[in-house]
Amino acid sequence: MYSQKVMEHFRNPRNVGEIEDADGEGTVGNPICLTPDSLVSLNSSLTPIMDASVDARVLGHDGNYHRIKKVISRPYKGRMYRIVAHNLGSTVVTPDHHILAIKASHVLGKYRSSMRFIQDWYAADELKKGDILLYPVIRETVDKDWIPIDVGGQKYDLRSKTLPSKIAVDDHFLRLVGYYLSEGYLQTEKSKGTFGFVFGSRGNIYVEDVIHCVRHTFGLKPSEIRRIRGGISVRFHSAGLANFFERHFGKGDENKHIPHWIMLLPPRKQAAVLCGIWRGDGYINSKVAKYVTISKKLAFQVRDLLIRQGIIMSFRERPENGSYKRSYSIYVSDDSSLAKLGKILDVELKIPKKLKNNHKVWFENGYFHVPILRVEQIDYDGPVYNLEVEHSHSFTSNSMTLHNCGDMMTIYVKIKDERIEDIKFKTFGCGAAIATSSMITELAKGKTIQEALKITRNDVADALEGLPPIKMHCSNLAADGLRAAIFNYLSKTMKPEEIKAKYGLEPPKADVEG
Repeated sequence: MYSQKVMEHFRNPRNVGEIEDADGEGTVGNPICLTPDSLVSLNSSLTPIMDASVDARVLGHDGNYHRIKKVISRPYKGRMYRIVAHNLGSTVVTPDHHILAIKASHVLGKYRSSMRFIQDWYAADELKKGDILLYPVIRETVDKDWIPIDVGGQKYDLRSKTLPSKIAVDDHFLRLVGYYLSEGYLQTEKSKGTFGFVFGSRGNIYVEDVIHCVRHTFGLKPSEIRRIRGGISVRFHSAGLANFFERHFGKGDENKHIPHWIMLLPPRKQAAVLCGIWRGDGYINSKVAKYVTISKKLAFQVRDLLIRQGIIMSFRERPENGSYKRSYSIYVSDDSSLAKLGKILDVELKIPKKLKNNHKVWFENGYFHVPILRVEQIDYDGPVYNLEVEHSHSFTSNSMTLHNCGDMMTIYVKIKDERIEDIKFKTFGCGAAIATSSMITELAKGKTIQEALKITRNDVADALEGLPPIKMHCSNLAADGLRAAIFNYLSKTMKPEEIKAKYGLEPPKADVEG
């Protein structure tokens, strides 16, 4: 929350505008952006940022979903950084993009939890291998006890029993959802439909559970049960049921997904979905558990469901190879996480007492803590994207939490007899950026150059009665803008080395690129 002073300067900023005959002008900041194919957590599904739209909801640093107010795109040419998380993938960002992290030097002991951690927003070019990325556990929860069966097709289906108008969102239904996402298939012709499952030899024991769940939830009996080579098939003839599952969960293995409303259910209910999914396309023993799917969307959603259960896992992608389609695998192999997953699957495991956490990750204070595996600098020439997000001013990619505040700030100064006679600003950015710009002009006005150069980011924040940690970089930007304007003024009559010798002031960083 902003202080009263911040809100005062945001709503009624001082010294706004441009000095046409300014003696000095300094522009700082950089529109922060991602490459077009960067995945962002949009409506509980990882989506390329270039496909994001206004009013869609994106996961913020606080674990809640917030409305996108604006999608920003621009051409960019210059350095970018690919930051690879230990087991969550990578994201490519511009150098100044702020990322929620902990510097490795602040971690006491190797990958161990401590209340002395310094959690902050760091520019991409400040992060290194071993620093810790913070990925938010989804906190937003919307429970549902019932949902309507809002599909057509039933009037054309003369063979099957009419479906109920609404169904309970209970363990039977949610476990059935999991079974469908792993082993189910649909046929959705106009006048008939089939809702079916094919279980392998290991899945025969779950056929009875599927039949029970369908009877309990929809009041239907199977139309066909038959043994096939290496397994068993069960089918239900119902156009309405097939249409319902297609609408909510997708059709075809590559298109299956979990709807947003299920991703927001309480974790205790989501455990039933995980149970059905893992029983179908996964396995578990006392040392490791593995899940595989060819649906990219579903893979990332299962990953987020596990994170919400506090289960440590690693995520891997296997590229297409010959007859094998691109697939996604999730592994669980530490003792605590295996025990949690075993409980969800109702499986008794004899887990070694000290099965090592090889992932070097942990949960704390609502975040999944993941070390950086490597940071790669790349040259880029092409379009880049950013999101303006309501309330949280942040969004998550597939691997990290990103600040959306791409502040641009210009400070204008009029100087007479080594004293700042007049000062104004123009800022494109969030409320904190506007407030800090306003405050820096108030603090600097009337001061000598030497006095103005002593104003620090802490002075700006203190004068505003404090800033949230997520906005502290804005005060630094304001102080940098003042220094840039003063340097611009001095450089008209002095050489850079003379400015440094007399004022201790170096040329401003060339933040604006591309």
